[in-house]
Amino acid sequence: MSQRIVVIGAGIIGAAIASHLAEAGHDVTVIDRTGPAAEASGRSFGWINASFFADAAHFRLRAAGIDAWRRAGMQDVTWSGSLWFEEDGAGFDVMLTQLQDFNYPVEPIDRDRFCELEPHVATLPKRALRLPSEAAAEGGAVTQGYLARAQASGARALFGVDVLGIDTAHGAVTHVVTSAGALPADQVVVAAGTGTPGIVAPLGVNLSMLRRPGLLITTRAVPPVLSHILIAPGQELRQLPDGRFLAPTSPNHQADDASELEASAQDLAETALARVANLLPDQALSLESITMAFRPVPEDGLPVVGPAGPDGLYIATMHSGMTLAAIIGELVAQELTNGGTADLLAPYRPGRFSA
Repeated sequence: MSQRIVVIGAGIIGAAIASHLAEAGHDVTVIDRTGPAAEASGRSFGWINASFFADAAHFRLRAAGIDAWRRAGMQDVTWSGSLWFEEDGAGFDVMLTQLQDFNYPVEPIDRDRFCELEPHVATLPKRALRLPSEAAAEGGAVTQGYLARAQASGARALFGVDVLGIDTAHGAVTHVVTSAGALPADQVVVAAGTGTPGIVAPLGVNLSMLRRPGLLITTRAVPPVLSHILIAPGQELRQLPDGRFLAPTSPNHQADDASELEASAQDLAETALARVANLLPDQALSLESITMAFRPVPEDGLPVVGPAGPDGLYIATMHSGMTLAAIIGELVAQELTNGGTADLLAPYRPGRFSA
């Protein structure tokens, strides 16, 4: 049965959910105070992977995310694979064994093979892991792509308005109140990233999130020289389709737990650019831009997905949204359409923060 569903948030998670809900025949409205991918989704490193995970359940969700991206068939996703050489010695062996135990596509390679794959990289590891199933997504473009799919299936977008609250009656949501008026809703999906806690708190829903600033640098374009995403010691790096390089300033971006920048944005950017230049010394690299976003990281680091509070309220907030968006869009639409529960989402329900 078709429902009136309001999706709050036009980042990659909200856009993917809206697309699948609209394709399922629901009456969907997407609301965002700024516009598509205006926050973290448009300022993301964009690495789609399951080689970084918290536990077995998290690995399964992320691996399903990769499969869902392939089903999505989106443009602006590059299936380049990754080269991981962040650690050597025992750390390397542990990583390889873990991935093999999970049957994750992984190929140990030696220095000569690495040089064949990436001849412009000067820092040659003794050994590396090639992860051929991994990809990179251009955050702004794929978000726009999902929104276009949603709108092609009848969804509407309302941008430039503030969400003032969610009205309820008899224990169920009834309207989303915005600065442009109230929208009736049978279901409200809050996928507003770091803004989610403030939206759901008045409804008695506690969602604790960490403060996690993320800084990225983009260089000016050079001819294509890098074929894979690199996860090098102290630096992650990829080359964009237009020839520019994109790199986090944090030496260990995936596991970065800093709540504040440790130096000025300019100093961090110059340090990161120097690390990139050491990897690619034959390239004349110069800084084009620095971008910062606050990553939506729940208190325990794991996704928050599921119903909470009054009937009809549903939350979907997580990091990394870029890896998980495609599978989250599928599963949330299934739950809201069919009324069932997805096993992959069982560990990530909002109720774990209510105690």
